[in-house]
Amino acid sequence: MELHLFNMESPDFMKRLGLLSSSTHLSKSYTGNVMAVCISHRLPMGIDIEKKRKRSPETMKHFIDKFTTFEIINIPQLLDEEWFYRAWTAMESYFKLMGRGFSTNKNFALDLERKCILREGKEVAWIEYFIVDVFMICLCSNQVFSKEEVKISTHGWEE
Repeated sequence: MELHLFNMESPDFMKRLGLLSSSTHLSKSYTGNVMAVCISHRLPMGIDIEKKRKRSPETMKHFIDKFTTFEIINIPQLLDEEWFYRAWTAMESYFKLMGRGFSTNKNFALDLERKCILREGKEVAWIEYFIVDVFMICLCSNQVFSKEEVKISTHGWEE
């Protein structure tokens, strides 16, 4: 399994991206001028990337109270940005895994402690997080996988 981060402002962005097109399972996500692409020859995957920036307590509370129409297990009393970005990217990566975006059926529960998605009390998807510089990345699959299976590459940054 491969996780690629592309600086879309790099002159060879399209060339490098073109090399990935023959993959079995491919999921992509954008934040600003960065694109994350997950390639898997074994598992279906969903991915989300977010640039971590300051979020107000009101924004995080709005996410819980008004935006989510699914259950989140064990919401902390004091919300912090790390928790917020984990919840947000897990939700989005699951929606991408399901292939229906925000129209995905919301009859699921997100369990960040167990790093899984539950439906009717049963685990149906698993999530793993990666932090690369200021970016939170979440991968989601309907099959169990581990972080050790993921090879991370960056493209278009000075090395």
